[in-house]
Amino acid sequence: MSLADRLAARFKNSEPPPLDFISRRCLRSRFKDNDCGRCVEECPAKAISSEVGGVRLDPKRCVGCLACTAVCPAEALVGKDQRLTTWPGKAASREALRLCCEKAIVSGEEIVLPCLGALAEEQLAALAAGAGKGVRLSLIKCGDCRAVSVREIMARRLANLESRLGSGGITGALRLLLEEEEGGELAESASRRAFFKAFREISFHAATETMATLQADLAPKQQHAHKHQPARLVQLRQAITGTGEQSTQQALLRLFFTLTASDECNFCGACAGMCPTGALKNIREDEVKQLKFDWGKCSGCRLCLEFCRKKALVLTDGRGLDSLSAELEVLREMAVE
Repeated sequence: MSLADRLAARFKNSEPPPLDFISRRCLRSRFKDNDCGRCVEECPAKAISSEVGGVRLDPKRCVGCLACTAVCPAEALVGKDQRLTTWPGKAASREALRLCCEKAIVSGEEIVLPCLGALAEEQLAALAAGAGKGVRLSLIKCGDCRAVSVREIMARRLANLESRLGSGGITGALRLLLEEEEGGELAESASRRAFFKAFREISFHAATETMATLQADLAPKQQHAHKHQPARLVQLRQAITGTGEQSTQQALLRLFFTLTASDECNFCGACAGMCPTGALKNIREDEVKQLKFDWGKCSGCRLCLEFCRKKALVLTDGRGLDSLSAELEVLREMAVE
């Protein structure tokens, strides 16, 4: 497909955002007995199916919602759109946030993503913790899109967050916009300026992304690191250390995990080798073997529990909120690594 064809498909919304499957990160690839199917269950278009050692993507079925990328615990599914990596920097400098897709631009000041389905629960919590005036997730155009299921997906994610963090507080700052807010329409002249500004930015972005995709098709496949931290964990750690509100810090710590090992553990190191995010390490201090758990890197995939032959590991939700200062110090040390 030529550059012109790709651009035409982009503006007709007939070509889904490019999506990569990085097999060496996939839990099913790392351990043959693993039966993780989070991406399969999350995909509203049934475009993903399980297979031995991984999953299979059907690009003809894919609607480009990127919901699968938000639930993969090892970030084996990744959207290629560069805005998926640059938006956190833009969000960090604003007190009031509005996120939308290209179709839902109103003011030109929104943070634009290929689809809001790419936002994981941890990212939503991190956004809410940093935006003093709240976060608006604009889904007003989802009804006109083939990714119409994103409305239901985002509502479910917010409900899950409320069950994990409680209603109000952080979750109270998040709001789904299913229709334009009263008084939110702009004057005609302002709307025209916003439209042309947004159109120029989208056109430039589309050309850049499409050219990058064409080049990637011709380039050798990129080799990815054996251990990888999902971006949502990095953003969540930054949100905790970036806020000075203890109640917010304590709430966000509930989204991490605690791992304990029983006396049955023989420090064989198998779990550390299997861990896809680098949260587990076998270390030796004073000639004594120890299992080090870097909780800030744990995505809760539970692959270590499956692989442990001794069944000596237990993973529980949340962190010890009674030792907040110690937890914050761990995060600061990780930021320096």
